[in-house]
Amino acid sequence: MSRRLKIVVLGLSLSSSWGNGHATTYRNLLKAFAGRGHEVLFLERNLPWYADNRDLTTPDYGDLAFYDDLADLESWREAVAAADAVIVGSYTPDGVEVGRWAMRAASGPVAFYDIDTPVTLAGLAEGRTEYLTPAQIPLYDVYFSFAGGPNLERLERQFGSPAARALYCSVDPELYRPTDTPKRWDLSYLGTYSPDRQPVLERLLLEVARRAPDLKFAVAGPQYPDDIVWPDNVQRLEHVAPADHPDFYSASRFTLNVTRADMVAAGYSPSVRLFEAGACGCPIISDEWPGIETLFVPGREIVLANGPGSVLAALRSGEAARQALASGARRRILAEHTSKHRAESLEAELLGAVARRAAAGPSPRSATSRETPTPMTKTPAKILVAGGAGFLGSHLCDRLLAEGAEVVCLDNLLTGSIGNIEHALAHPNFEFVKADIVEPLPSRIARRRFDRIYNLACAASPPLYQANPEHTLMTSVVGTQHLLQLAEATGARFLLASTSEIYGDPQVHPQPETYWGHVNATGPRACYDEGKRCAETLTFDYDRADRGEVRVARIFNTYGPRLSAADGRVVSNLISQALAGAEITIFGDGSQTRSFCYVSDTVEGLIALMEHEGPQPGPINLGNPTELTVRELVDVILAETGSVSEVVRRPLPVDDPKRRRPDIEKAARVLNWSPSTPLDQGLKATIAWFESLPKPSAAAALTA
Repeated sequence: MSRRLKIVVLGLSLSSSWGNGHATTYRNLLKAFAGRGHEVLFLERNLPWYADNRDLTTPDYGDLAFYDDLADLESWREAVAAADAVIVGSYTPDGVEVGRWAMRAASGPVAFYDIDTPVTLAGLAEGRTEYLTPAQIPLYDVYFSFAGGPNLERLERQFGSPAARALYCSVDPELYRPTDTPKRWDLSYLGTYSPDRQPVLERLLLEVARRAPDLKFAVAGPQYPDDIVWPDNVQRLEHVAPADHPDFYSASRFTLNVTRADMVAAGYSPSVRLFEAGACGCPIISDEWPGIETLFVPGREIVLANGPGSVLAALRSGEAARQALASGARRRILAEHTSKHRAESLEAELLGAVARRAAAGPSPRSATSRETPTPMTKTPAKILVAGGAGFLGSHLCDRLLAEGAEVVCLDNLLTGSIGNIEHALAHPNFEFVKADIVEPLPSRIARRRFDRIYNLACAASPPLYQANPEHTLMTSVVGTQHLLQLAEATGARFLLASTSEIYGDPQVHPQPETYWGHVNATGPRACYDEGKRCAETLTFDYDRADRGEVRVARIFNTYGPRLSAADGRVVSNLISQALAGAEITIFGDGSQTRSFCYVSDTVEGLIALMEHEGPQPGPINLGNPTELTVRELVDVILAETGSVSEVVRRPLPVDDPKRRRPDIEKAARVLNWSPSTPLDQGLKATIAWFESLPKPSAAAALTA
């Protein structure tokens, strides 16, 4: 084990296995997980049903604690924040709100553990969201699923899960093993009553009992209706405690597995009873469903029955055949399906999620826990992102794909990079088109219908936009016109990514949207400042002429992973220089101020603005109102990198603004948006990304 993990699990129940397979599943998994050296805290809602039927209060492999309601959960906020990872389980009471709370409270990855995935997916399709909403799925770092196969692909492609992983139920072979209990029944069944399972139980056990009065049967489990007529040779047991399961299975010549209807339809959804019975050396007769053959070899390790006749044939088979089935299933389970196997998988996936979180930085989920609904939750939106291979555009593409959108990324790659979108190229809902919006749009774009068009196409750092000022200006003016025309033709909503640069070197502080700015219209930065001003004019002219539905975001300094080391922006320059041990360059005396917003927060603001319904909100500032001097930023970066680089000063560039800080009152009021990522967290993620670059790339940044 490479790292000791501390995890918190918020699940249905660990304390009571009465009519509850969740408890058995959690016990097996978490005991094995703790056995690998990890710490476990299980938080359980204090519900009367489970409180009255508890058979475990002090597990020896972790801590178990109870909370009364959502308000009481707050007392565990520090523990959740200190955890390396948090897991929220299906069927957790108030699960949607618990999930939102966990995402707000956690500092590490948050996973969802679905112990009934097919039922969950069927419920979501019908609009049922008792413990999970579709909009939450992309926000969970990992979706652990009791169902494998095509269900995992569906979770990722349709619902936007960033990582759907099979985590089947399992068995603890130290607890579930053959015992010397004498045989009492020819065929048994253990399971809580379920209306969709009852017809199969009727066909594969009760009808068999009626046809074979000389054989003995047992049905164990709670909640069966009183009006069921049980044949005389069927014994009813209201409850069999987990500790008694091995004796129950050992007392059975065969046991029956019956699968929920949703699980049969989805396939690849084994129940824990399969593994428990097999580990106890009891031959299994099961209904048939897709994927069961990937777990057991039919005829050698399990009997698949489609009616009473095939069940009777198995029951009438000789002892040698019965023993062969029992031995085959037990060997398979001990080799592949024990709780230790699942704990290894859980550990590997959580370590991977922790590493991904460290590399990618703080996720946007704290803001998105509001789950503002968008059309993407039903029918995948068709979205064009111009400038989608750039720093900010690529993060926007990722988020839109995670929400289930079909994304077309258009970029001329002058300042964008294929490396920013390389991971997305294999996504079935992603398409890249190399083109320049200054030129007429290619037919493969112009003839398409889009629901949303984001215009992020323009160099955004002074060295890059000043390298070809005419093209910069034309990108903002002609390029914006081309995209507005496309939006008008296709009926798409249009968002212009404008800039805080339109405020110039401001004389009002902080800068509200009502401020007209203080800009040098003929200076070296004017190609960008004035270009964006003109783009805003064009955009609002379309709105006033009722030619389209438009939004305008004025974006302040944004930073994060994928920020180019060579683009000349202050954050990338300082990090690159600090990591290389080179001189730290600041312009002027370093007293000029900036406000830095982490990229995931900016992306959240863009989507919130695009999806805002109601009257035209006008331009909206998107940025972080926390202001600090460049010199203060240098000190933070030196501390975070451990660099001892010397700081040197260079002349302040022409028209460089002395102060820059957004007034985001309007964004908070209109969009219910504000940034949530602290600077130290965002910088750690950004530094980690720069550290992951090949050394030649990092060194090359020093020449920028």
